[in-house]
Amino acid sequence: MKAKVQEKEKAIQLRKKGYSYNEILNLVPVAKSSLSLWLKTLSLTKYEKQSLKKRADKNISLGRIRAAAANRQNRLKREKKEFLKAKLEFGDLVKNPIFQVGLALYWAEGSKRTWGFQFINSDADMIAFMIRWVQMFFHIPKERISVRLYIHKPYAHENCETYWSKKTNIPLSQFNKTIYKPTKFGIKKRPNYKGCLRIEINSGLAGHILRKLKAWCQCLIEYYNEK
Repeated sequence: MKAKVQEKEKAIQLRKKGYSYNEILNLVPVAKSSLSLWLKTLSLTKYEKQSLKKRADKNISLGRIRAAAANRQNRLKREKKEFLKAKLEFGDLVKNPIFQVGLALYWAEGSKRTWGFQFINSDADMIAFMIRWVQMFFHIPKERISVRLYIHKPYAHENCETYWSKKTNIPLSQFNKTIYKPTKFGIKKRPNYKGCLRIEINSGLAGHILRKLKAWCQCLIEYYNEK
């Protein structure tokens, strides 16, 4: 009985210091039902309530930090595994000149810091080639590829989306909203200019594709450095 009294007193003191139920149970070996019974009618002062909230907030912050660290470690392990797999694939793919051309183009013109695959250029033949390249080496169906036109305002009335749709064989339904770039010129400076088209991959694997591309680009650098 004396032990129970001491455990109850210790539990009450810990609660007043701001300890959570779980923290108290780690220090006071009693059933959770007993602890709840002891503490449910416990009256806390304003200062004690503030201490309880402060400690709870601190525990939440620590939990988030630990979770973020664990997520980061898991992400690094996953990316390392993906890199090794991409490196093995590169060994076979590098024998294909089409693969090398497309990869070099992405290395030069593709986005490296976005959520996924993005490639932009004003050369219609290059854009058409890269669309085929994506389909060939990532097995992405054309329906999952979208494009976006970037063009200056003075060209807006020319309906350049139709031009790009014919050049790429991408239907207008897969065009995202056109971005009109500001310019200080009120007239067209380049009569044949049709804007820049950006290829985007609409896929849940967009991040995976970008990481694979980065790995392949690194492998390509190493491949030619060795030569």
